[in-house]
Amino acid sequence: MEIKKYIVLFVLTLLYSNPNSDNYDITFYSIKMADVSIINKNIHYNEKDAIELKFITTTTDMTSKIFKVDNKYTTIVDKDNLNILSFEKSTFQPNVTNKIHTVDTNDIVTYQNTNTIIPKNHLNIFSLMYYLSITPFEDIKPEVKLEREGLIYNCQINKKIEYGLYEFELFFELIENNAISVIQYSDIFTWAVFKENARRKIIVDPNNDKIIECTFSIGLSKVKAYIK
Repeated sequence: MEIKKYIVLFVLTLLYSNPNSDNYDITFYSIKMADVSIINKNIHYNEKDAIELKFITTTTDMTSKIFKVDNKYTTIVDKDNLNILSFEKSTFQPNVTNKIHTVDTNDIVTYQNTNTIIPKNHLNIFSLMYYLSITPFEDIKPEVKLEREGLIYNCQINKKIEYGLYEFELFFELIENNAISVIQYSDIFTWAVFKENARRKIIVDPNNDKIIECTFSIGLSKVKAYIK
């Protein structure tokens, strides 16, 4: 009986911890600048079935000589409704280092040492990407609420199908009444993605529920992520 119990526990551990990992090249003007890994894993968190979303960004050896970036973001979401259960980030770039994480008190998620709550039924940029990749096309909402380090945005989602791929163009509008960030200077990725007047496009392959390309552009400057 004791051996059977351990076998069952081992199998359950494999089912919950088996990660799905995708790797991307980040280019700027077609020059490779960084590598990104996105790792999704089923976990059990605070007695809930959850998904852990990890995004890890590191600059190439060449880019690191000019502007080294080493960023790690971890979001844990409820598997049933994608509510954010936990968020943590550790980012490094020249002159800016961020370390923030949340705490859960009686099912209320706040940033540590603040009264800033992450509301339920809100996504962040990482869970938004996950939502777009795993949700049936017809069920994608035209508008969702986004949370970013204490700031709240309306996110308009324009969707279309091109050559069998799902294309999503995203438009962010800051809700001014909530414009109090928990940190003064954010990392370059977060700053660029949420910059006013930026254009954002995500392409999903529905055959495997994977994001195969992301494009963020401001004026003539364009950053692309391609799946390897």
